[in-house]
Amino acid sequence: MALALYQQISEDLLRKISSGVLPVGTLLPTELALMATYRTSRNTVRMALQQLQARGLISRRRNRGTLVEALPGGAATFTQSLSSLDGLVTLASTAQREILAADDVVLDAAMAKGLRCPPGSRWYHLAMVRREAGKPRPLGWTDAYVEPHYRQVRDMAEQQPGMLLVDLIEAMFGRRIETVEQTVSSCAISQEMSQPLGVAKGTPALRVLRHYRDAARHLVVVTRSLYPENRYSMTTTLVRSGAAQSRA
Repeated sequence: MALALYQQISEDLLRKISSGVLPVGTLLPTELALMATYRTSRNTVRMALQQLQARGLISRRRNRGTLVEALPGGAATFTQSLSSLDGLVTLASTAQREILAADDVVLDAAMAKGLRCPPGSRWYHLAMVRREAGKPRPLGWTDAYVEPHYRQVRDMAEQQPGMLLVDLIEAMFGRRIETVEQTVSSCAISQEMSQPLGVAKGTPALRVLRHYRDAARHLVVVTRSLYPENRYSMTTTLVRSGAAQSRA
């Protein structure tokens, strides 16, 4: 049986993503451009894009276009494209949060060094995993440290597992995050983390430390995430800040 036109378009775009013609981190042509290319209606184009979006390969945002997020056929790898905070929103909506524990902590010297925070600082700690739909093993483990007076965010975080903690804090308290400082390093999974992540002790992993700051540069949230090998990769888009100066 012949494929419907929207399925043919979806398959063609899939081939272009797989071959690198449309690499992860780039924008797809606009709906109008796709309508012209495939000589079809807007509704047919949208149905084709919905097929790709349902597979987690693209994300669509009003007035921002359609972004290629991942390669098809990756065994268990979530590929995240980061050119702005929107990439974190995509991660949150695709791999949803499950909170396992919460407590108040005071950072000792070792914890403070690992989190790059002042020793003795107080935080409300949330331990959580992120899971992709239909996959038994979690994508990764995250320890989130929130300013203590925002502890009420936990209840909303459980009700809205697809929203970032910082977006929930903004919605509930009006505190807006303007910058995220991110440090990525390699590590090995500890014995403590091996069981919840379903891997052997010593398995290579990515460690991602993020500092979320408001407009005044005050630190509001710190997260430290562990992703075992072959479960997560990251694509970062770098844009030149200004035009190059011409030489005399």
